Amino acid sequence: MKAYEKFIARSEVEDIHQHTLDILENVGVKFENPVALEIFAGHGAKVSGDTVYLGEKMIHEALRTTPSQFTRYSGKGSYVVGGGSKITMPADGSIYISDNGMIRKMTNQDIINQFKMGETSPVINSNDVNGFLETQHFSKDQKVYANIAMTLKYSHTAPIALMSRTFELDKTESVRKATAKGLQIVKQFEGVEDQYVILYHLSTLSPLCYDHDAIERLLAHCDENQPLMISACAMPILTAPASVASMLAMTNAEILAGLTLTQLIRPGLPIVYGNTSGATNLKTISLSIGSPEAALVCYATAALADFYSLPFRAGGGLSDAKDLDVQCGSESMMMLYASLDANTDVIAHAIGIMGTFNVISFEKYLIDEELFAMCTRLLKGVDCSEDRFCMNEIREVGPRGTFLRGRTPRMYREEFFMPQYFDKQDPNQWQNTGAKSIKQVAQEHINQRLASYVPPEITSEQNQLLLPYIPAEYKERI
Repeated sequence: MKAYEKFIARSEVEDIHQHTLDILENVGVKFENPVALEIFAGHGAKVSGDTVYLGEKMIHEALRTTPSQFTRYSGKGSYVVGGGSKITMPADGSIYISDNGMIRKMTNQDIINQFKMGETSPVINSNDVNGFLETQHFSKDQKVYANIAMTLKYSHTAPIALMSRTFELDKTESVRKATAKGLQIVKQFEGVEDQYVILYHLSTLSPLCYDHDAIERLLAHCDENQPLMISACAMPILTAPASVASMLAMTNAEILAGLTLTQLIRPGLPIVYGNTSGATNLKTISLSIGSPEAALVCYATAALADFYSLPFRAGGGLSDAKDLDVQCGSESMMMLYASLDANTDVIAHAIGIMGTFNVISFEKYLIDEELFAMCTRLLKGVDCSEDRFCMNEIREVGPRGTFLRGRTPRMYREEFFMPQYFDKQDPNQWQNTGAKSIKQVAQEHINQRLASYVPPEITSEQNQLLLPYIPAEYKERI
């Protein structure tokens, strides 16, 4: 039995699929780009205005050519995407940070510190530099490509989600060309042309739409033969109907429509199936990602990806809380457990995010790492191998003896979770040592983490390639 079957049966997955086919054939998906419309029409799809109607045969043929896993190549360490790969990325994309209980706009130094927190994390295996916010003194190339170049220069990981910041372009500049240039920078850095070196995250526009620039980025990835992660993030009542099942069927249609376009252009291009839809706070008309329904979407995404034999992205250490409090911990634990239990291939926002994707918290980076480790241990279950029964020790110690001898045994370290930040003292010890809250403990460790960052070694040729795209203050160090 697979983990998702606790929440959604195979027959229900098939029901979602059948309703998805109905939506694709009879409602259609809007593609706001003439190139995409021409491609669909040229392959026999019905096109009316900018709406495309896709038949079952075309969808199934596209799924047939999309691989179930692929390898992301990097000189810093290649890895397979798919089969429960659990690629973890930190909080990203936010413009606000939690700072001593207050929420403020991030600075460039915050973004550098955010990157260092990911680099020094025992959980994160795919890190990247978030887009800078203070870019008035950057050149045009630095505004568009700095985050790519700096990640390549300063990260020890083989990052997935490197993106050209094409919104920095003016209306006369091609999003497709700028995206392709970003991909070419990564290829040149890695010294390869025919390998998969990046996995861009492309978002659908619910309900049932792809906007012009998203399609331009999709086309660039097809041009450069680089994988895509296509994700939906719908809001029930606002951008999706009122039930989880209907939201899943509709967003599934969005994802499959985009996948089909990629396969018509370049059959065999890897696609990661993604969905981070949640609930809607109807009092404020805002997305809610720290909800039971968001966890259910995580499991349902695993089920649908399994049905289609695709790698998938879902979940994360998600919370709608605005501070490191009980709500934050409860929601993050629920979402992290679902993400790991569902055997997710790509977990974006695995640590450090709150405020419904809008707020970064360095304290939460540390606490989420603790939660991640707890969930990982829980899901390992009980090891009943013969050596784990320790029969020789039981015989030797006998009744009313003690097993406490010398240093902590390796087996104990393998079997039992040992927290780094959570307090396990008795109440008197805790009070006598300062009665520190978990938030205070985390705050005390942040500077240690930042100071522990050491940049990787890259070749002089790689460095020269990247320098034109790196702002002056970061060319030598961060």
